[in-house]
Amino acid sequence: MSALLQITDVPYRASMPAKPDRLPKVSSLGRSSLSLVPARRACAVVLIENLLQLAQAYGPDFAISASREIRRRLCARFLTSVKADLACLRDDCFLLWSNDSFARDGCCEERFASEQLETLLSNLGSEPIRAKGIAALVQLHVNWIDVRSPDQRDRSEVALSLWTAQPFPDSHDKPTDGWRQLYRADMDIAVRLSEALQAERLALEWRPVIDAYASASTLYWEARPHIPRQPDESASLTPDVFLPCLQRLGLTRAFDRLVARQVIDALRQQPLLHLGVRLFAQSARVDHWWASLLSILQSAPELASRLTVEIPDGMAFSNLQSVRNFCARLQSFGCRIAIKDFGSGRGNLAAAQACRPDIIKLDASFLRRARESELGGECLRDMLALCGHLAAHVVVDGVEREDDLDIALDAGVQWVQGYHLRATEEPSEFGARMNSTQRGFA
Repeated sequence: MSALLQITDVPYRASMPAKPDRLPKVSSLGRSSLSLVPARRACAVVLIENLLQLAQAYGPDFAISASREIRRRLCARFLTSVKADLACLRDDCFLLWSNDSFARDGCCEERFASEQLETLLSNLGSEPIRAKGIAALVQLHVNWIDVRSPDQRDRSEVALSLWTAQPFPDSHDKPTDGWRQLYRADMDIAVRLSEALQAERLALEWRPVIDAYASASTLYWEARPHIPRQPDESASLTPDVFLPCLQRLGLTRAFDRLVARQVIDALRQQPLLHLGVRLFAQSARVDHWWASLLSILQSAPELASRLTVEIPDGMAFSNLQSVRNFCARLQSFGCRIAIKDFGSGRGNLAAAQACRPDIIKLDASFLRRARESELGGECLRDMLALCGHLAAHVVVDGVEREDDLDIALDAGVQWVQGYHLRATEEPSEFGARMNSTQRGFA
C-alpha cells in the first residue's frame, strides 16, 4: 500500500502520529561520509498541502504521480552539487538540505534565506502536474528547519518533523456530496488560468478612486486583473469565474504575487501615479511568497508610498493576527492599507481592527439600497460616519449611473469609485503597458 493511502487520516496539527507512516529514505550521502556531516544542518521542508485532496478528487495514482513530479523537479533544479541531499519523509513531504546551489548555511541575512524559499516555491509550483490525462496544480508550503541527517534520526524525530512542517491551516468547509465535482471543476479553471499566464495573457485594467467634488483629483488607480478572451475560446475566463475558484482551492498566493509584481513594475514606469492592488485574505500573511516584494518595498520607500493594498472584507479571516502582522509590515514601509467591500461580510469591525486601514471602501450594496429608499440613504450616511472613525479616507464604491453620484454627494462622501466614473485624464498609454511580462502561475 502506498504511503499516501496510509496518511489520509492524519489531520493538520490535530495530533501528532505516534509513529511515522514510513521510515525516511536514505539520503544521497553515503554512510561513509556521515562523519563529515554536521550534527544539524539547514534544510528546506517542502510540503504538498493539497496532496490528500488530489487523491480524493482524482485517485491515489494521480496523487502519487504528483508527488513523484515534485520530487523530479527538486532533483532537476536544486541538486546540482555532490553535497546536495534530498529525503522523502512521506509522499507529501520532502527535505532539501542546503547545498552549493541552494544555500542557507553561512547566510546571515534572513531576507536572502526567505527569497531562496520563494524561488523554490515559484519553480516547483509554476506549472500544472500532468499525468494519466489529468492536469492539476499543487498547493505548496515551504520553510527552513535545522535537522539531523535522515540516517541519524529515529522515528519520533521524523514524526516531529512532519508535524512541525505543517502550516497553520486555513479554514475549509467540510466535504459534501458534491465536493469532488466542485473541486475538479475549480481545478480545471485554475489550470486554464495557469496556461493563460504561461502564454502571457494576463492584463490589468485600471479603475480610479476619484474626488466626488473634483474628478481631476485621484486618490489611486485600482488594478483589475483579467484574461482577454481568445477567438477560439468557448467560455470567457473572467475574474468573476477564476477568482472564487482560486480561493476555494487555496491557490490565491501565487496569483496575487504575480499581479502585485506587475503593479510594482507599473509604479516604476509611472513615478507620479498612486496604484492599488487587491489581495485575497488568504494571501495577507508574511510568508516566503512575499520575500522579494517586501524587500523591494522596504528598500524603495518612493514606491511603497504610492502603493495601496486592498484586502476584501467579504471573506472571514482565518488568522486575524497574521493579517495584522502583514498589514503592519506594509504600513511600516509606507504603503496604505484599504479594506474593500466593507460591510458585506462577517468580518466588518474585526477586519478593521486587524488591518487598521488607511482607507475603507464601502460595499456597493449600500449605494444600491440608498437608491431605493430613504432608509437606505440613512444607512449609507450612518456607515460613512462610522467609517470616518476607523480610517482617514472613506470611499463609496458602486457608482454606476449619474444619480448614484448625486446620492453619494448628498450623503457627504469625498471619494467615489465605479464604472460610471472616469478620471479627467484617461491613462491609455499607461494601461497599454500593463500586459504581463512574466510567465507562469508563480
